[in-house]
Amino acid sequence: MSTAKSLSEEQIAKIQEWADAGTDLSDIQKLLGSELDVRVTYLETRFLLDDLGIEIAKEPEPEPEPEVEEAPEAAGEEGPGDPEADLPAESALDGDATATVTIDTVQRPGAIVSGRVTFDGGESAAWWLDQMGRLGMDTDNTDFKPSESQLMEFQRELQRAIQEKGL
Repeated sequence: MSTAKSLSEEQIAKIQEWADAGTDLSDIQKLLGSELDVRVTYLETRFLLDDLGIEIAKEPEPEPEPEVEEAPEAAGEEGPGDPEADLPAESALDGDATATVTIDTVQRPGAIVSGRVTFDGGESAAWWLDQMGRLGMDTDNTDFKPSESQLMEFQRELQRAIQEKGL
């Protein structure tokens, strides 16, 4: 799919319904394929929602529980360590995502521009922009899925790198 213009009003309403229910982006991508027979990549799904002006509803965050410091159990033990160390990796990255983008000197077949990206945490992927203007990505680790903040930083860095090369 190249644009949001190819969707019917019913399809757009269904996508809006999913987003209003708080369905995450990867699940919307799967539902587009299974329920609407619209096959798109994760990035194309992001662009589609952006083109349609649809935002995914976020559930209100629960009230944080007051922190209770535990006393050391035995002599010589230290108290609680760095509270950031216990956070899941994605939570620590949300505001500080980084991406390093390089552009290939010899372009990938079928691409007008291609290269590699390395995200914070060391995960990397090949990326390309095809002749239809679609952005594709193939991660080195099939279990890795970039967070939204990582993808946004990738897009900013990609735009900067392409402008620097004059492409």
